[in-house]
Amino acid sequence: MMEENKIKNCKVIATYFGIRRHYPYDCHDTIQVLKDSIQNEIELDPGVDNLDVILVNHDCGDEEGNQFLQSIDGKETFCGKIIVISREWDEGKGISLGSFDYAFKQLQDEYNYWFFQEDDYKLVKPNYYGNGVKMLEENSKVGFVGYDMGATIYTVKHQQYLDLKIGQIIFYIPILIWGYGRYLKRFNHAVKEGIKLIKEYKLYYAGGMMGLTSQTNLKMVVDKYGRLPHPKVPNPQYKKRFKDIPKTSIWYYFKTFFLYNRYITGYFLYAILGELEFTRVYYELGKGIVAYPDYKKLIYSYKRNKFK
Repeated sequence: MMEENKIKNCKVIATYFGIRRHYPYDCHDTIQVLKDSIQNEIELDPGVDNLDVILVNHDCGDEEGNQFLQSIDGKETFCGKIIVISREWDEGKGISLGSFDYAFKQLQDEYNYWFFQEDDYKLVKPNYYGNGVKMLEENSKVGFVGYDMGATIYTVKHQQYLDLKIGQIIFYIPILIWGYGRYLKRFNHAVKEGIKLIKEYKLYYAGGMMGLTSQTNLKMVVDKYGRLPHPKVPNPQYKKRFKDIPKTSIWYYFKTFFLYNRYITGYFLYAILGELEFTRVYYELGKGIVAYPDYKKLIYSYKRNKFK
């Protein structure tokens, strides 16, 4: 439990040591990324007097990755320590968002402020955390401070909501075909509300779910929805299965098309019911999203090998 009257801060980083679509492609790449990311946590002043970094391992059974995490568990950072927790693979359900939800439910009474980040990014500007806390403290209507906001700001400024509408139409039938019909009502609601916010020139989501919020705000979300938003759709690494189908088989292109279609449908559900909903829901709680003002060249992307 938190010490009386002491504000405690944490950052949750979701990680995974399996195969990915982009860099880091596998366990070895992920370990190298985490080594650099942790060194950044050791050297960078976040602008608060304490900050624990919680690494949540979506455990796919990779022994080398798990051993690496064990080796850094408890390691000191700039003003805190590394805490490693793991959750079961469970067919890959939840991906990063499931890890965020898991961490909060495990440790919700331990920290007042929560920062969420996927493992293929790092923030490089000092005081980013302390500045975000001030933004939350100064305005009770702020539900979430988004840090990766360049694309969202551009979308809202130029009223570019057709991608959402087109995606809703294209994926309507695949959602039903692949057995995700139970998500359809929430999916349509999320798209409708997202478009509405864009038309009202309001920020409708924080890119990559990256950002800061409070224990109080997160508890409001969990009380209303039962979890931090994400669909429990399996992620069975279809790329591996593509390789297992002989290209000489007459069924190769047929099977590949359907496997890939299901794979993409699942990821689109995560984009809408995960990435978009993770922060959009604060509007339904009478709050909203704001952008961290100094967001240019704030975030380094390992995937792109450059700043966002």
